Amino acid sequence: MKLLVFSTHRQRRNYLSQFNNTILDKYTTIEEFFKNIIVIKDKKFIDNDIRKIYLFKAIENIDISKLGFQKEFLSFSKDSNFIFSFLKEIFIERVGLDEIIMADTYIEYEEHLNLIKEIKENYKKLLDKEGYIDTFLIDEYEINKGLLEGIDEIEIFLDGYLSKWDVEILNKIQTSITINLNITKFNRPLVRKFLLDLDEGYRYKIDFKTKNILEKKEIISNPDIKVSYFSKKFDEINFVFAKIAEFVESGLDPDKIAVILPDESFSEFLEEFDEYNNLNFAMGSSFTKSMLYIRLKALYEYHINNDEINKTKAAEWIEEFNDDVIKFIRDKASNKELKLIDEELFKLEKFKDLFNDKYQYLYFILERLKEKSFDDVYSGKITTMGVLESRGIKYDGVIIVNFNDGVVPNVNSKDLFLNTAIRKKANLPTRSDKENLQKHYYYSLIQNSKKVAISYIKNESENVSRFIYELGFDLGENEEDKYKEVLYKFDKPKFIPMYDEEFEVKRPITPSTLKMLLECPKKYYFAKILEISNPSEEDENFGLVLHDVLEEIAKDTSKISSKEEYFEEVMNGIYKRLNSKKDIYDIRVKFEDGIKRFCELDYESMKYANHIKVEDWLSVGELSAKVDRVDLYQNEIVLIDYKTGKIDNLLKHPYEFQPTFYYLWAKENYPDKNIKVIYWDIKNGEKVEAKIMVDELNETLKNLPNYAKEAEDIIVDEKVVKKANDICKWCDYKVACGR
Repeated sequence: MKLLVFSTHRQRRNYLSQFNNTILDKYTTIEEFFKNIIVIKDKKFIDNDIRKIYLFKAIENIDISKLGFQKEFLSFSKDSNFIFSFLKEIFIERVGLDEIIMADTYIEYEEHLNLIKEIKENYKKLLDKEGYIDTFLIDEYEINKGLLEGIDEIEIFLDGYLSKWDVEILNKIQTSITINLNITKFNRPLVRKFLLDLDEGYRYKIDFKTKNILEKKEIISNPDIKVSYFSKKFDEINFVFAKIAEFVESGLDPDKIAVILPDESFSEFLEEFDEYNNLNFAMGSSFTKSMLYIRLKALYEYHINNDEINKTKAAEWIEEFNDDVIKFIRDKASNKELKLIDEELFKLEKFKDLFNDKYQYLYFILERLKEKSFDDVYSGKITTMGVLESRGIKYDGVIIVNFNDGVVPNVNSKDLFLNTAIRKKANLPTRSDKENLQKHYYYSLIQNSKKVAISYIKNESENVSRFIYELGFDLGENEEDKYKEVLYKFDKPKFIPMYDEEFEVKRPITPSTLKMLLECPKKYYFAKILEISNPSEEDENFGLVLHDVLEEIAKDTSKISSKEEYFEEVMNGIYKRLNSKKDIYDIRVKFEDGIKRFCELDYESMKYANHIKVEDWLSVGELSAKVDRVDLYQNEIVLIDYKTGKIDNLLKHPYEFQPTFYYLWAKENYPDKNIKVIYWDIKNGEKVEAKIMVDELNETLKNLPNYAKEAEDIIVDEKVVKKANDICKWCDYKVACGR
């Protein structure tokens, strides 16, 4: 009898559906196989939830702030996933922490790695004491012979990668093993590492032990591929339903059509518009949409914010909520909700004693439950799923949306620790390796199909994935007009309210409001006269984080005594203010070099200049502007504006009057000083002298718009420097405006 090992449960189900009333071989998934094939004497594997408690105990006497973590269980329980992932990754690649430290030639990560090493040692001692073992702590093990009883051959259908740990286990198994796999230009280098150097474009069956090629079949592929792009994500919903209809009308079986979502959160939009339940969502429906989760979240948020909206949602639960949080949740859950979360609630009871406050405990539970989802959402014939779920399955029709840079491919955040040079030196998979594996999944999916439709977003902030060039596909056409009426064939005529009243410009005038007024008086009218504002997302903005850090340093320069200390203080300040590991990685990639140059060039000024203003308002007449820093010297005054975006646009814009505001304030208050206004281009580590436009500003102030007219093209010297459409494109008020 054979043991068949599949990449995913879906691949297994797809294979078994071919047989009716037939005696089948045994079967499992590759994850289950490697989990169950080994046994550890006198040890039991620690539960995934309890391990977090032990890891928390392991950091008791360690300063984890140097890792950017907080020593508070609620926060640490999230960060612990990073530690577990990293330790597991180096374990399955059979690389020790000491080897990585040796590979860190420039000592970039030495302190972090030594801390992780200490945490691991403490964690192991705690587990040894209780008779537990974790995967990355395995030393001695045996093959589970009971699992292979009656098995003559293990046949693996591989659509991924075998780690060194996987290979080590397979080598210890006495049973015959064969591996089936496709070779593409993307997975060929990875397969070479653990198996053989095989020709791309073929499907192989390999004897794992002898490395003999048992079968070699050429993959014949000629799919019909169509690429389209849109400016808005909403248009991709139209695209999906239109393409499904086109595929079915062309004769494709709906059961053999798949919608692939590189960003699985997009499923929420498709759910909303799947009026006839044609879609079957492999990822399920998020538990966060359930009434239980919504009311529990409202209960927590009302406790934090004391607001009317959450008070209404939580209603009588506010009075009923008590210290027995788990029982309270069980009592309030519907049968369907309880069926999904009951086992998880049982696990979460173990954490109760870690919280002194029932609301903190509730928040922890909500964070855990939001990962749950209801299975088998709708019973439609069209499978909708992420790319990993599609491994090893052939579909006649494939629709892929969100084919954008940063989304396709998208590697796991655990690969964001350690740079590529260290990973190569330590023989760990690099970012490129992981991206190529994802590219292989997409390529195989496309190769095995008859019809493929790909869409992506193209606008000022998003563009097509660079992967499309490797695939050799064209960039497609903008098809917004073609599909815009798929969901709404009979739109009612729009009623566009007119706003053409006169208004009086509010004082004081700031550079940003003046720029808004001059670019689009109607936007100014909505924002400043009617005071209709959009909820701010500024707390997510890196620019604000950097300003906050530099303000803190400027107000107390005693912390820095060298350029190196200045740089270290800035970077540590940034890391402490960011919660996301991805944000930290992005900043290291995009800004770290620039920040280093900035600190080298700015150190003398930051350390020794007289900072008479730091993140303060400067007012002169009816004008007022916030300045980042003002340095006063014997014969000179320097007004500084930190910028993390593009400087070129500011230097060219005819309405960029902020430097002029600064200049006028300095001229009035320090008439005998030489005045300099500079932009610090943080990304490039360069100091750029700002453009001063006193005459232009005076002329502008005499002729301010005073009625709500629409934006017009900005023309300077008979040249259009900014089109009205570009001003309107991302405007928060364009629906009310009607433009």
